[in-house]
Amino acid sequence: MLSVWNEVSKRLQQELKTDADAPYPQLHLTSKDVSDSPPKFPCLFVNSLGEPTEGTDLQNNQCYITSTIELQSYSAESPGGSQTEARKIMDVAGDVMLSMGYQLIYGPKQDNRNYFRTIARFRRLVGGGDEL
Repeated sequence: MLSVWNEVSKRLQQELKTDADAPYPQLHLTSKDVSDSPPKFPCLFVNSLGEPTEGTDLQNNQCYITSTIELQSYSAESPGGSQTEARKIMDVAGDVMLSMGYQLIYGPKQDNRNYFRTIARFRRLVGGGDEL
């Protein structure tokens, strides 16, 4: 079965956190919903909203899927966090998503609770053998 969610997560981790010139080496990247209480700040939640089959071949093999990814970036209310930090993390993560051929379909939307959060959703059609 086709799935690209793991590759997307790895690419975000690499470009935001682990590359030598990564802008957020202290970023906590997770696939677990942390919207109630992020364990660390800053934080980026990478969530797959589905990868349904969009086409099959004559042997009923999956040929392509629609991948929808939601990103939620978090910054602490204090000390030192800000809505600007959450938005900057989302901007960089969004650029990574766009570089992989995803399109922005929702947001970025800002939300304040006991922390600052920015939410965006991205979608891309992915065929078997495609590279991100």
